[in-house]
Amino acid sequence: MLADIRKIRLLTSEPEALLVYIESLSNSQFRHVSKLLGEQILKDVSVDDFWKIFKTLFFHDRKAYLGTLIKALVQRMQAISPLLEGKALESSGIWNSDFAELCRALNETDRKKLLVTLLPLLSSPVDVERLLLQCGLQEYVDWIPYLLQVQSMPCAYLLLKALRYVESDRALLIRTCHFLMKRGDSQSFNLASLLRLSFGLEEVRGTFSLSLEPYQLSRVEQNYDAFIQVMRF
Repeated sequence: MLADIRKIRLLTSEPEALLVYIESLSNSQFRHVSKLLGEQILKDVSVDDFWKIFKTLFFHDRKAYLGTLIKALVQRMQAISPLLEGKALESSGIWNSDFAELCRALNETDRKKLLVTLLPLLSSPVDVERLLLQCGLQEYVDWIPYLLQVQSMPCAYLLLKALRYVESDRALLIRTCHFLMKRGDSQSFNLASLLRLSFGLEEVRGTFSLSLEPYQLSRVEQNYDAFIQVMRF
């Protein structure tokens, strides 16, 4: 194992040579080296080398390498700071032109893999929105399936805001409430309660304790801190 790490580290400054080496491995060796790359080696290389390797492997065979590369990206993100916000992400080289190029190249399957992994790590609605936009999701209705999959406060807040732009689709609002209630955790149930109040969904039945005045509802939608306070009620 140590020999593998030393050899791969020597090749990280030459992405094409690294690719040739990886492609020469047996299936079991490939799995072993992929694990090393995703969990250890790519976490520590320079920003430039990381993105050169990322793009070389991804564009050669995205199906084979994307899982490993996303794992490495997560390792680098989590090494920055417990709070993954814009300034830290930019200084680390995560929010840069290379990342934007990657996002533009994603197909639907790739995008889902990336988003369900990265969205839970982001601590700011601004960064969640930025990631969704970078991945080509320009319409609010397109955000909803991804935001529903992630149980984080920033994603819950943006889900509320995204639904406001499609509020004429009452059936979608009701389905969203039922999905959240079925999930059953306190955050999801509180969000369903808030949606019911915000959109006047009397058809949604349940035991709801949340009660807000119209002016409070407006403030919750416009102020993330107020939203958090209500969600933790």
